[in-house]
Amino acid sequence: MEWVPALACALLGAALGLTVPWLIALCPEPEHDPSENPADFPDHVPFADLAARPGLRLRSALACGLAAGVFGLVLGWSWALLWLLVLVPVCCALTVIDYVTWYLPSRLIRPSWLVTGVLVGVVAVVLGDETVALWGLIGFVALGGYYGLIRLVSPRAMAGGDVRLAALLGIALGPFGAPVLVASVLAAAVLGVLGMVPMRRSGTMIRRRVPYGPFLVLGGLVAVVVGQVLGG
Repeated sequence: MEWVPALACALLGAALGLTVPWLIALCPEPEHDPSENPADFPDHVPFADLAARPGLRLRSALACGLAAGVFGLVLGWSWALLWLLVLVPVCCALTVIDYVTWYLPSRLIRPSWLVTGVLVGVVAVVLGDETVALWGLIGFVALGGYYGLIRLVSPRAMAGGDVRLAALLGIALGPFGAPVLVASVLAAAVLGVLGMVPMRRSGTMIRRRVPYGPFLVLGGLVAVVVGQVLGG
């Protein structure tokens, strides 16, 4: 366990978490899809209203600080922190948006593909190890393809935003290797099943459906921790 990088990452993550309401407010309102039944989704909350909710900035800072601190604790002064810490506030914003509105805006996801990919590539160059970038690409294709296949087979089981988010997580998790990619899928599935109970009680679950984005993000975090604890 690395306590100094954990503290440093926690402080930086908390600072980055303060930007979450701003990231949410950047997103355009989703266009209505006539093929979808409005009764299958919660009432839409405008992103501007969501970003302005009291306490969101503080809760986001705490959540991002915790996530970043966990990364620092298990990874130490790792080059992977370069892209993981950048993704922390983005994933926090996406988690909040998806939990409340059941929508994952491409405005945040697509640019994050580029930023994360570039950072992974920079680390590969610095380390002189092209496999780092190769595994980032493999992760992008593997997770995006896996969840894309699920969407192709059952569109109601997986939304397009979930597929795009999974591809983003694949870039970040790929350099850790195939076991971490697989662990992220398993962790997201288990957390999704466990999350049905509190979501049903809170009214977030509608017709046996839940927003899957938060579980994809948490599954990625769990996979990194488990991968480092078990595999080093």
